[in-house]
Amino acid sequence: MPASAYRWFAYVGCRTTRERNARGKGLSVYGVPASGPWALVQQVTGLVNPSFLCLAFSGAALYTVHGDHSHVSSFSIDPRSGMVEQTGEQDAGGKNPVHLVLSRSQRWLLVANYATGNVVSLPVRPDGSLGQMASSLSLPGAHGPHSQQKGSHPHQICMDSMGRWLYVPDKGLDKVFSLSLHEGSGELKLAGTLEFPSGTGPRHMAMHPSLPRAYVVGELDRTVSACRVNPATGELDLLDTVSTVPAGADSGSAAGIVIASAGRSLHVSNRGHDSVASFRVDGDTGTLTDPTWASTGGATPRFISCMPDDDLLLAANEDTDSLTAAALNATRHEALKFQPLLQTESPVCVIFRKAQP
Repeated sequence: MPASAYRWFAYVGCRTTRERNARGKGLSVYGVPASGPWALVQQVTGLVNPSFLCLAFSGAALYTVHGDHSHVSSFSIDPRSGMVEQTGEQDAGGKNPVHLVLSRSQRWLLVANYATGNVVSLPVRPDGSLGQMASSLSLPGAHGPHSQQKGSHPHQICMDSMGRWLYVPDKGLDKVFSLSLHEGSGELKLAGTLEFPSGTGPRHMAMHPSLPRAYVVGELDRTVSACRVNPATGELDLLDTVSTVPAGADSGSAAGIVIASAGRSLHVSNRGHDSVASFRVDGDTGTLTDPTWASTGGATPRFISCMPDDDLLLAANEDTDSLTAAALNATRHEALKFQPLLQTESPVCVIFRKAQP
């Protein structure tokens, strides 16, 4: 199928190493037509655990962490074919980078290093490649009681809608940190801290698109918490917490989070329970209500994401080598039904770029 037939290009990151019991081969690029199956366009092999990806706003560059290692890589993207070409790699300033995001100005790539408990900024050069680390901020506090809480373990960097504040859920310290970034120098500074109950394990979070609300996934206690956001100070206040699994579910951990349908629904993936919990979001208060659960049709849904049209929710089932998809109803809250979409080895992340005609 010619590249002009695709509506989107999908970039799928995976696990590749024996230590992760992984079968992935590298970074995969798929052409996504308006209807019909995805087509494999390119597979970049030789990459170790390209397990989280992000795109430049322009769509001209892609960045990936290398999980369990200590570097990140940059790629240029051909606007017609969607194919990528590596433009370099750079030291991540810590060990086991698990998440990255570009600053609002696109001048800085921000990286969360899980094993060393720090967040760093790397300058983005004009060609999209990366310079050496400009700033590193270690996150302070006492670790939680769980066996997976040996110290600070930042798991994500979430930006507010204006790009003014950065929020870092720290699984090891049971905290979400608010940070500021100096767009001139790349310096990171601590602006505030929200502490969660011991053993929560904050993993990922999402910002509501129109309300001053943020939602934080507790990986270890399988919860999602609604928080009030102060746009002026960046501070968060905990409002309410609900379970991401039904009563009686006694194993597993929560993972990914997505807000869909213009803020009317929220979805959280549960590994072990192998489900997605879906909530109605109150349009005035942001309160989460009416939970439903749906099997993802696979094992270990580490990551979920929406198609760019906001009409499908995708689950990356890491341990059964599959992507599955469920239709989203923009006007009615109802249980999801996941269907097979694609077989791909050890998938853990999916992002999209619009195809050029």
